[in-house]
Amino acid sequence: MGNKEEENIENCESIKKNSLGTIKEMYSFADKIDYQLMFWGITLSLIQAILPPFVWLIMGDFVTISIYREELNFNKTRELEDILKYNLTNKFNKTQFLKNYEIKKETLDSSFQTNATPVFLLMLTLSLITFFAAFFSRFLWEVSGARQTFKIKRAYVKKLLYMDVAWLESKHSGQIASMLSDQTDQIHQGIADHMPMTIFIFTYLSVTIFVCFYIQWDVTLVMFISLPLLIGSRIIFSKWFCKTMDEEVNLQNKITNLIKETFNHITTVISLGGQKQTLIKYEKLSIEHNKFAEDRLTASSVYDALTQVLLTEIIFTLALCYGMWRVGQENPGRLAALAINILYMCVTSISIGFHLNGINNCKKSCHDIQKILSDKPIIEVEEDCYNKKKRKKKQTFSDIVYPIQKICLPKEIKISSGEITFNNISFAYPSRPEYNVLKNINLTIPSGMHIGICGYSGSGKSTIAALLLRFYDPTEGEIHFDGIDIKKFNPNELRKMIGIVSQEPVLFDGTISDNIVYGKLNATQNEINEAARKGDAWQFISALPMGFHEKIGYKGGLLSGGQKQRIAIARAVIRNPKLLIFDEATSALDYKHEGDVQKAIEIASKGITTITIAHHLNTLKNMDKIIVLNDGKIIEEGTPEELLKIKGKYFRMYMDQKIGDFNLEAHMIDKGITKNKELKQKFSIGRERKRLGRSYSMISTKSENLAMPITFKRNRFNKSMRGNIVDLPIMESEVGTLEEEDELPGKITNLKVIGKLIVNYKEGFYILLSAIPLTILRGIFYLLVCFEVASVLEITLSPDDEISQGIFNVGSLYISLIIIKTIFEALGRLNVAKYGHGFCSYLRYNMLKKLLRHGSGYFDEDKNTPGRLVYKLINETAVLNRILSEKIDLLIPAIVCSLTSISIALFINWKLALLCSFQFPAFFFFRLIEFREANKRQKNMLDEERKVANLAHMVLSNICTIKAYNLQGHFINIFNEALKSLEKAMKYQSVISAIVFACQFSFSYIMIAITLYFGKNMMIKNEINPFNYLRVVLLTQFGANFISQLIASVTDISKARLCSEHILDVLTEKAVDMDNMSDEGFKPMISGRMKLEDIEFRYPSRPIIPILKNLNIIFNAGEKIAIIGSSGCGKSTILSLLQRLYIPTKGNVMLDNYNIKTINPQYLRRMIVSVMQEPTLFSFTIKENITFGIPEEYVTMNKVIEAAKLANIHDFIISLPNGYETNVGEYINMSGGEKQRLAIARALFREPKVLLLDEATSALDSISEKAVQKTFEEVRKKTTCIHVTHKLSSIRNADKIIVLVNGQVAEEGTHQELMKMEGFYYEMAMLQKID
Repeated sequence: MGNKEEENIENCESIKKNSLGTIKEMYSFADKIDYQLMFWGITLSLIQAILPPFVWLIMGDFVTISIYREELNFNKTRELEDILKYNLTNKFNKTQFLKNYEIKKETLDSSFQTNATPVFLLMLTLSLITFFAAFFSRFLWEVSGARQTFKIKRAYVKKLLYMDVAWLESKHSGQIASMLSDQTDQIHQGIADHMPMTIFIFTYLSVTIFVCFYIQWDVTLVMFISLPLLIGSRIIFSKWFCKTMDEEVNLQNKITNLIKETFNHITTVISLGGQKQTLIKYEKLSIEHNKFAEDRLTASSVYDALTQVLLTEIIFTLALCYGMWRVGQENPGRLAALAINILYMCVTSISIGFHLNGINNCKKSCHDIQKILSDKPIIEVEEDCYNKKKRKKKQTFSDIVYPIQKICLPKEIKISSGEITFNNISFAYPSRPEYNVLKNINLTIPSGMHIGICGYSGSGKSTIAALLLRFYDPTEGEIHFDGIDIKKFNPNELRKMIGIVSQEPVLFDGTISDNIVYGKLNATQNEINEAARKGDAWQFISALPMGFHEKIGYKGGLLSGGQKQRIAIARAVIRNPKLLIFDEATSALDYKHEGDVQKAIEIASKGITTITIAHHLNTLKNMDKIIVLNDGKIIEEGTPEELLKIKGKYFRMYMDQKIGDFNLEAHMIDKGITKNKELKQKFSIGRERKRLGRSYSMISTKSENLAMPITFKRNRFNKSMRGNIVDLPIMESEVGTLEEEDELPGKITNLKVIGKLIVNYKEGFYILLSAIPLTILRGIFYLLVCFEVASVLEITLSPDDEISQGIFNVGSLYISLIIIKTIFEALGRLNVAKYGHGFCSYLRYNMLKKLLRHGSGYFDEDKNTPGRLVYKLINETAVLNRILSEKIDLLIPAIVCSLTSISIALFINWKLALLCSFQFPAFFFFRLIEFREANKRQKNMLDEERKVANLAHMVLSNICTIKAYNLQGHFINIFNEALKSLEKAMKYQSVISAIVFACQFSFSYIMIAITLYFGKNMMIKNEINPFNYLRVVLLTQFGANFISQLIASVTDISKARLCSEHILDVLTEKAVDMDNMSDEGFKPMISGRMKLEDIEFRYPSRPIIPILKNLNIIFNAGEKIAIIGSSGCGKSTILSLLQRLYIPTKGNVMLDNYNIKTINPQYLRRMIVSVMQEPTLFSFTIKENITFGIPEEYVTMNKVIEAAKLANIHDFIISLPNGYETNVGEYINMSGGEKQRLAIARALFREPKVLLLDEATSALDSISEKAVQKTFEEVRKKTTCIHVTHKLSSIRNADKIIVLVNGQVAEEGTHQELMKMEGFYYEMAMLQKID
């Protein structure tokens, strides 16, 4: 083993230097046992590949013997006819002839039986050897592949756990997750399937060519003439094909981008009434794309028919005829063997590309994983690498595969007090090296001091915690712990001295005791009890039925927020830390729980250096010292009282929160807005998620970027979820059926779904009408070769002077039939492909049209997120296109060929046909076993795979918590244990898979041996001749192969059914709230007066949470009305209701005297236009963006320019090279202010009666803002303007200002009136220094 490990080390070192994936990388995790398994696997694969050509060779010898015998019968008949014709009276000649014939017949029959029996036994023996070779070959490769894959999984997880946080953040979260599932699955497939099959195919082809040359070299050369012709034509065709494909793909990308852009910004599309314009643009792109696609499909169909059918089969026919003329009479059976070997060689070679592609994918996956495994951390180290007592051992293969930094520093440095010093600390995250999050921080925290850190989001508060835990190293400066640079500490030992409690504590599935012990893995029960008391958790734990052994559920789901926080505190203090960090530990809790946890914090932190990070300044009132951060700098520090006296940043934050937390609620109660004096909800400014996440999670990403484990990758989760998708538990209901989450209400659950979609596609009726008969005829013509071989061999019975003519006649006949077959092939393929593509385009257009009819509420539903809708429109229609164009193109001929072959075989000789037809149920049975075992494997292994997948993703999503508590080794052990059960299940499945594979591969050869034995007996009894025997065998062989293909297509049909259900659901689902493309409704002349009457509203996706409550507001025509309030109070919701993006839960929205429900949606959105804070522009030209949603007949260039001038953007547009024809999507240097002014121009172009402005000038500089404000003042003379803003200076001159609180009107009046009230508006004005 030692020598082998040294060799592996050398191999791995060379691998790391190689920038491309190599075969060595595929087997970099193979050990001695794996190499032995693969060696015997290769040996058996070679045996498996060598034997089949010789089986056909032996059968050819049998055919030769049988033809010689048949020739005797034929000559007897012919000579007897001559005797009867020319010598009718000479009875002696007739009797003598018959007597001589019987003697020859008996001798020949005896010789035939003597020679045929060994042939049968030899064929049966070779077939059985083939079975065992196939079984053991597949089994050994499967076991070796599983072993190597699991070693990769273990190494990969270990590597991730010991990599730096900065490194983990630099990697795409989807890439990290998919490597453990998708890529390791590709590696397993490459090692266990693609590599052995490639070895088999190349060996089989080589042996077959050798056997063919051995039989007759010149005939083989003639048959190989087509090879250079095929290669040459393919090169020429590929150049044109690639050029066409590039243009087609470019158009397809434009279509995809248009659809993605539409659904990503669906609210803007609806609010601007841009549905019809989007459809027109889509239709133009689709027509152009279809033209290229049809040209490609036509050329491809004709080329394939000419090369694969006409060229190949004509050359095969000519070679067969040449062989018959050359050597046919000497050994016709060998000629048959040569022809059959060539046919099977062609069939087998088709799959070589698939397996080579699989090997390339495997090599790429191995290379990607090896790149990660070869990376070295800068900070992290293995837990035991500092152990001085550890015996120095020889470097092993595992040390090279996943190297961890091994710097020999002292394992433990004694810390006496716990004083912390920041010396000139500057820090920039590796992902943003140009931006310093912390700038020249100097701070000393004496031992035992309680220090608070506050500041707005992004000021660097959590970054300080991350640096103390040494998740990162400072860019400049040093952090000292008791005067020692923390870089000199073992990071694991450093973290043992620090306890951290975050806003959303990470708890793991298990008991309360388990989670507390994670703070100190070797803790005693007394220590656990003491930690619970310090964390103020003892009382509630004691009240639980199981006490410390109570299960807390997934992520502590069975506990309240306060209980979880107190367990997290107990976990932090059990290690007796020198430093405690509380990062927003109470911000997510209600008043009651906040008080409980605050009490626990005070108890736990007694006598310990404590850092408390908080937004809520109330949390910091008892701190010894408070640090105020702003833009990465310390701008203030002191006690709370000292900072309030300064009246600086801390004071402004204090007053801001005082307004939000006290004055707002008190004001509501005093004014009688609400009778509930115990308000349960607090209003706070929305905060961005911290860099490390509220739960110190490594991954913070959108869910669609994250690849799920291979067994769950069909479960696509809601894009709108803010948390990491890997934090979601996979429940029992989700794993019962993998497609359950995708199943939609009201769907049809059988194959009628596909039929219904096809029937609705009336435009393709005539294409389908011609495609079906052509495809059926193609299936019949596939059997041509079965008759061709036998017909050529039958010429051997002709007299010598008639052989040449016979060869010519047979060759001419079959060449004519091949030409007809070529025509059917080209037309059939073309019509099927055109139908599939046209059907796909039809579905996409109608799905897009149907989806654009829905209101905004539809797109808020979990199943209708942009990612899912785009997937249905693009991917699922593409699946149907592929199945209709490719699978149906194979499926119908397969059905026809199977039925026709068995019918003709039964007609030729029903006895032999019945025997040979046993292959049909056998192949069906083997495939059935394969499917059942696959499902069984899925069912049996699902729990184990789920455990492994959940565990791996839990580790990745909570990597910072795991590092903070030094739990890497613990979770590596848990992961390895979880893999053991899965590995055992996979080995069992390998046996079943190998049996099925061996049966499928060898059964045909076993059946040929059996039919040879029975055929011999039938020939002796003159029940069948050798030519019909050959026809029946070849017919049933072809039919059985097509049956196998037919059954293999079942999974594709299942996919098509599932896609059809989703597509049909989209096409049949009615627009519940509104039809945005309806032509119905009033189109009245309006003044712009709007009114909200008794409005109540809850978002359809969140029906529990009330947004607006009994709201009554009047917006008079021509007035400027402002709406202000804290985030989440309902301001933007009002604008959405005014545009009829949503329908109120209760009440009416009136425009003049019309309920907006009765007004035509398209007309309504031309009258009511909005400009949002973050404007959405589409990848169109500037002119198209300004006029988006307006019919072309209403668009003039003068109006476009006028709108641009009003928005102060005209000068910028004409300065561009293409002016108004500049594509916004391509012009990436457009600033936020320029985009905002374009959005304003788009709104002004419509000359609306009601203009809705949601922070519309916030992105503008002072000059542009002034110009646009002037434009708004001019527009308001004939337009009702409704402003939503936080900047009170921009609404001082408003005719009416409405203050919203918790979905209700708190105050209403002009600026002067509201200032006199000295309420909520007054306090906001004071903060902004507005008189």
